[in-house]
Amino acid sequence: MLDNSRQTPQHRLAGVLLLVMIVASVLSGFGLSDFLWVSGFSALSALVLLWSRNRRAQRIQCFVFVTIGFTCLAFAWSHGYDGFPIKQMLTQNHLLISLLSAVSFLRLITDTRGAGRQIPRTGKKAFLQTLTGIHFFSSVINLSALIIFGDALAKKGKLNRTTATSLQRGFSLAALWSPFFAAMGTCLLYAPGTKLPDLWLLSIPLCLFGLAITWTEYRFSQSGRMDTFEGYPVNFRALLVPSLMVVCILAANSLFPDVSVLVLVSALSLIVTALVATFRESFFRAIRTVRNFSCTRLPDMYAELGLFFSTGVMATGISVLVAKTQPTLDAVGFTPGIAIALLAILLLLAVAGVHAIVSIVAASAIVAPLNPEPAVLAFIFLVTWSVGATGGPISGLNLAMQSRYGVGMLQCFTWNLRYTIGMFLGASAIILVALG
Repeated sequence: MLDNSRQTPQHRLAGVLLLVMIVASVLSGFGLSDFLWVSGFSALSALVLLWSRNRRAQRIQCFVFVTIGFTCLAFAWSHGYDGFPIKQMLTQNHLLISLLSAVSFLRLITDTRGAGRQIPRTGKKAFLQTLTGIHFFSSVINLSALIIFGDALAKKGKLNRTTATSLQRGFSLAALWSPFFAAMGTCLLYAPGTKLPDLWLLSIPLCLFGLAITWTEYRFSQSGRMDTFEGYPVNFRALLVPSLMVVCILAANSLFPDVSVLVLVSALSLIVTALVATFRESFFRAIRTVRNFSCTRLPDMYAELGLFFSTGVMATGISVLVAKTQPTLDAVGFTPGIAIALLAILLLLAVAGVHAIVSIVAASAIVAPLNPEPAVLAFIFLVTWSVGATGGPISGLNLAMQSRYGVGMLQCFTWNLRYTIGMFLGASAIILVALG
């Protein structure tokens, strides 16, 4: 059972509000639109209660995004817009916040090693097992998997090049297909009309290509030290729960095709966690575990809550301004050249340190008049998020690698430079085929 003393009463209340937000978001997603207000105000209230936990840099970042949003609104008002989109501001990114909060419950039922503890292996097989293990577990429990693997493999708190890049890429490549990643939720939201199976037809081949690049880079390189590589003892029987989640989502999507995948993932994350916990323990212990997790661990979502709520305000301002002024691009349509150029620009911004959600929000509004193919646009956004996370020296992923495992900022960039270029070329080829 989780320890309730881990948070203050104020923060535990914020955790309860985040749970209310998840439930309200799911209900609104199934047609009960009045719950949108409940979801939005619950998220805002939780943000206020958790605001003191944000670092100064995070607060400045949030203020910048909110300022951009209201600046865009001011320009829209100067052009004749006479409304105030308070509901849109509160709920623009509520599905993303709910998704991130809901999937965190899956940590309660996901064990990366399984019941049996295995002796760490060395060599090529260990490398492949570690790469695929971090990939599949990250697809469900996200950054938690990276920390688990990284802590186990670090030598005196540091990771060598082979280990660090295999973890970075195995983690970030999961964003190309996993519905449990914020990246997927963001791309589906800002590329409206995208169907998950259509997106997978583009993104899964690139994911396999990225895994193949990583394997090949170290398999045929003396600096890869593949023969002495010590891997993480993954028990793949522990993949039962992640596999169950994917099957449930596909089944639910076929039963409720009009319901957002983000809503289905949020709902199933809670339902499957409760059912598995009930099966393993008892109904009342499962309820108590979920309640305690809400009070003690959901408040740790404060940074993501601030980021997505503030960018939601920014996205609202940008969308209102674009709708009112209706800017036009000097282009005849969303051609392969424009699509590849957009990908190049977004990747350069990501490598330069611009958070993917910021560039995605702006790009979505700018290219909307070109009527882009939804799946291709979502694919571009996914690649930006995934490849930018490994290639950008100050991305959230690489900042974690620098602070926790002693990997230098320049190393994060140079170690993944060839990979970044290769992934851009691979993605460009897929775009050419898709739009050819």
